[in-house]
Amino acid sequence: MSGPAPLPSLRAELLRLTTLVALGWLLVLALTVSWAVRHEVNDLLDEALREAAEVMYGVLATAPQGAQAPMALPEVLPAPAHDEKFVWQIVDGQGQVLRRSHKAPHTSFSPKPRLGWFDEGRSWRVYGIQLGEGRPQTLYVAQIGSERREATHEALATVLLVAVTVSLIWALLLRQRVDRTLRPLLDLTREIEAFDPLNPATAPAQGQRAETAAISEAVRALGSRLARKVRLERAFSACAAHSLRTPLAGMDAQLALAQREPPGSAPQRLARARAALTRLTRVVQSLLALFRAGEDWGLQLRECRLSQLMAEIPLEGLDVVVETDVAFVADPDLITIALVNLLDNAVRFDAQHVRLSGSVLDGQVRLRLEDDGTGISEARWREVQQALEVVDGGAGIGLGLRLAALVAQAHGGQLILPPPDGERRGFAVVLSLALRAAVH
Repeated sequence: MSGPAPLPSLRAELLRLTTLVALGWLLVLALTVSWAVRHEVNDLLDEALREAAEVMYGVLATAPQGAQAPMALPEVLPAPAHDEKFVWQIVDGQGQVLRRSHKAPHTSFSPKPRLGWFDEGRSWRVYGIQLGEGRPQTLYVAQIGSERREATHEALATVLLVAVTVSLIWALLLRQRVDRTLRPLLDLTREIEAFDPLNPATAPAQGQRAETAAISEAVRALGSRLARKVRLERAFSACAAHSLRTPLAGMDAQLALAQREPPGSAPQRLARARAALTRLTRVVQSLLALFRAGEDWGLQLRECRLSQLMAEIPLEGLDVVVETDVAFVADPDLITIALVNLLDNAVRFDAQHVRLSGSVLDGQVRLRLEDDGTGISEARWREVQQALEVVDGGAGIGLGLRLAALVAQAHGGQLILPPPDGERRGFAVVLSLALRAAVH
């Protein structure tokens, strides 16, 4: 089965265009030069004929009369051996040749007197001039047609040879220029082939051309979006396992107890397991919405109350006190996921009591959690704070904090870590959300 047809090459198209332009320019040049050279050569030779006729006319008009007068001279005048380019005749009114050069024809160039330039077939180019006033004689000076054609062809060949040589050199230089101009595109192609969106150091360079700079910027932007999606996919896998661990553990515990307890208590255990399964389903849907939607988070906004959200979260082994309740508009499932992960972090750091308070300040809803666990050092706090400032969480941050930071980002806010207080034991974190209008 044959593969797809190859796409047309930009380089081949440019080279074909430049070649056609060169050939077209050569053709126009050849036609123009041929016409100009032929015209100029003919004009030059005609002027030479006319000048030769006028010189002979002057000689004949001033020749002495008498026994050695021109009419007494022989018909064919003697001359040294030479290759005669111009011939001449003196013809009377009846068309009889009275005098001629040694290579001139025996018969007149014209049976009737003709003045000026005319052609005798293809053999002669003739110029006629009348001898004196009232004389029935005509002087014809002619050039052999083959000589004229040879001179014209030599001139044309010389000019065309120069024109063809210059055209070929110009076409070669133009092709080289096209290759040099397209080289940045070829270099950019190789850089794009080696580009790894997850490694910004391999991003294609901007280049030295506006076109390659625009393409490079578009590729880098595309790579950034792809890298973000890949990081979100990876974060989804990690955060899903982290967030689903507690509901799955609760379901397993309820089912295990239902097996050991008397049959009468099974409906209650199954109801709790079903509630955990419902919560688990919402968690999965929320995680998919959070990580799959990208920048358009696809939030399911509803009016929430902090105390109601906490009532749906299992708090085994942890004492949570809602000191200040607050109502706000958000995606309740995502906020629940964030709170569950923050509370789970508190348990991991040996916390037993958590104080939870809500407030509205500067257009932000702030949910503050403080535990009595082991807390973190100032150096570790700086590492986590720096990681939170990196897009998509970055390295050096736990899954619980990363997921809470993404939930805050999805709601137009951020996760804030107050600096450690030497007088306060434990760990504090603030989930800041953009204040939204109530949804009706």
